[in-house]
Amino acid sequence: MELIAIILWVIAAVLFTASFDMLRSVNSDTRLPFFFGRPPNNPPQVAVLRLLAFILFLASAWVFSDAYGRAAGPFFIVLGALPGCLRNYLHNRRVAAASEGGS
Repeated sequence: MELIAIILWVIAAVLFTASFDMLRSVNSDTRLPFFFGRPPNNPPQVAVLRLLAFILFLASAWVFSDAYGRAAGPFFIVLGALPGCLRNYLHNRRVAAASEGGS
């Protein structure tokens, strides 16, 4: 059962990171919100990817919580969301540095 949870978790983490990459590709020169807010260009595919990632994260968290204890599920959700958030943070830093350098 844990193998299924690991596979679901990896797919969810990849989908969540891909959703941020899709936003970065269409909004290459603007800052992106992390979770709340709407960027200037927001393709509907991003919402679909995030919804699928959320569902897969919840399914894997349910199995991880069942196998390793109650705190394991939320821990793995946060751990899986970190790569996408880190890429978004680095994008926002790069945009901010470019806007300061261009001014």
